[in-house]
Amino acid sequence: MTLTVHGSDTANVFRLLGADENSATFALGWVLNQSVHMRRLTVGAIFGKPLDVDECVITLQKHHLDGGYTDLEAQVANQWHFVLEAKRGWDVPSTRQLARYSPRLKSTQASVQRLITVSAADSTFAAKHLPRQVDGISVSHFSWTDIARFARKAQALAGAFDEKLWLRQLVQHLREYVSMDRTTDNNVYVVSLGIQAMVEGKKHTWIDVVEKDHCYFHPVGNHWPVQPPNYIGFRYHGKLQSIHHIREFSVVRNLSGVNRLWPKTEIDHFVYRLGPPIRPPREMRAGLVYRSARVSCAIDTLLSGEFMTLSDARDETKRRLAKVEE
Repeated sequence: MTLTVHGSDTANVFRLLGADENSATFALGWVLNQSVHMRRLTVGAIFGKPLDVDECVITLQKHHLDGGYTDLEAQVANQWHFVLEAKRGWDVPSTRQLARYSPRLKSTQASVQRLITVSAADSTFAAKHLPRQVDGISVSHFSWTDIARFARKAQALAGAFDEKLWLRQLVQHLREYVSMDRTTDNNVYVVSLGIQAMVEGKKHTWIDVVEKDHCYFHPVGNHWPVQPPNYIGFRYHGKLQSIHHIREFSVVRNLSGVNRLWPKTEIDHFVYRLGPPIRPPREMRAGLVYRSARVSCAIDTLLSGEFMTLSDARDETKRRLAKVEE
């Protein structure tokens, strides 16, 4: 049987609330409440030392007098208190937004306090865009990858069936927010390239970006990855043309500032620097993959010659993932 919500497959109960930051923080709040191991690991990582979590009070979307609300708050009276602000993509909150939360922390007079941000961004990116402190309160950043890692570790420590169940559901849900560790991920994100010019009045095409500039770019989130893949593949003229290791990436708001032949943009994009092309051993057509659809395939399904089409490689990759989750 298959359950879909708004046309998307639903692999776990948290997906019923969608796939935005509210869904992720609701899922995190629920699992923190259900799993003492997740509470200990998360609170320990936030404050850098083990603290009492038995009398923890967790609040989701708590409204305050200033008209705003916090995504998630957790505290043990007079001991510790943190406010967590979450984002779906690589965005991080502004200093002004974080400053709105500091009075809420100070009002509880907990011994240790933190402002926590969570997004897809890694620690290097976050360090460039977040203050270390706001109103004397330390700011810490965690990626959704970090949260998923805490959940997997808690799952290994948990003994009760229901605690393991909720942790497993959270890990499944956060797959929509994170990718595997890029250094060990052997899936290839395959995209379709158009032959038309990217900018009106110019001749530079999407194929030129790959073949001449040795780059590729796409928006962060909004149906695109929120974490860079390790490998990316390109198809055009009806077949898979090449696979590339992504050597490095950056987050860029205006693409024309990187290359004047690229379009002007006002939202964050990943810009990938590509390694040399790896060519498939024989022609691989799209099969039952729609013209502009993007698919994920295990790298061996594209390079072994065992599968004739992209849709066959995609289906085999899905079959393997389903078997792991059984």
